[in-house]
Amino acid sequence: ILPLGPAPSTAVGIPLAQSRLMLFGLDGLMTAAATLTVGPLSFVGLMAPHFAREAGLKRALPQMIGAALICGGLMVIADFVGRTSAAPYQIPAGLVSALLGAPCLMYLLGRRR
Repeated sequence: ILPLGPAPSTAVGIPLAQSRLMLFGLDGLMTAAATLTVGPLSFVGLMAPHFAREAGLKRALPQMIGAALICGGLMVIADFVGRTSAAPYQIPAGLVSALLGAPCLMYLLGRRR
């Protein structure tokens, strides 16, 4: 009922603020569970489609190609930052991608359309 808008949702008695907060928390927990299960490198795979959609790619094929290019670019940037930020030591690219990507994904999840 929530996708129908605030008026129908409140008409049937759903508290909007609490429901949105619970859904936001559930999104975060599901993302964390998927990242822990598959690994931090797959976190970029969770972010790239959202970034492709934000880049204006609406159709399936351009969005898939854009997500693949964005995913590759993000991994190159994460690897570069991981190798150069604490030289001569290296930080794993998966850790850097999760640290840089988590705030971006939380922003995208929390943003109102």
